Amino acid sequence: MKDCEVLKKWLHSIKNHVYWSAISSESGPEKVAKWNSLQNHIQNVHVHDDHLFPKCEHPDKVSRDPKKWFQPGSIALHKVEKLLYNKRVLKDIEKLSHHFQTSSLEAFHSLILRFAPKNVIFPFIGMLCRLYLAAMHYNENANREQATTTEGQAVYKFIFPKSKKGECTAKPVKIEPTYNYVDDLMSLLIHKVFVDPKPYAEELHAIPIPPSLSSQFEKPSKEEVIAHRVSRFSRGVAGTQHTVPLDQETVGGSG
Repeated sequence: MKDCEVLKKWLHSIKNHVYWSAISSESGPEKVAKWNSLQNHIQNVHVHDDHLFPKCEHPDKVSRDPKKWFQPGSIALHKVEKLLYNKRVLKDIEKLSHHFQTSSLEAFHSLILRFAPKNVIFPFIGMLCRLYLAAMHYNENANREQATTTEGQAVYKFIFPKSKKGECTAKPVKIEPTYNYVDDLMSLLIHKVFVDPKPYAEELHAIPIPPSLSSQFEKPSKEEVIAHRVSRFSRGVAGTQHTVPLDQETVGGSG
């Protein structure tokens, strides 16, 4: 809508404000107070009636684009207030977590795929060991510092994530990962496990192994499965390959 063109200039800031309201607050009411401050901020009003957040924290400055502000009583402002400040949204804002974000969990899940690819089937103990390795690697490298140039400037790379529909984003480049946990494991293996493997073997055998998912189903005989497949295809079920006589081939071939 033409009346809502001004909203395009604020989409990115509104998304950031959701996260900022959560991570910078220690209570639900404080999150709501900071979230509500956006209604004033987009109208170039930076003092608020809520004592939990009475004033915007950014420095006072004159905007280079005075047309970016929402006008009081405008259609655009009405739609924003209706969409972002209804009871359901405010209830969700109050429950946002200020302790943890899912990005770290998603990064760990992505790391697991490097140690245990989905296209490879591992036994239970093998999968458990790979999960332990992934956890050790993540714990050692999750908080790596950002890489810097020889002049001391922070290094970034530019990406175009699908979620932002072509918008370019600067992503910090971290220093190379380390693998000190491998040295610790090798030291344990050589100096303790090889010397006296019995207690480690007993501990390994004590791990309860759950039954496989397929074990809960009745397994038919091989001949029965093959016979069922052959009879299914002989009935002309979808998936059967049909041959076409040469004289019925599609017109347009060579010749």
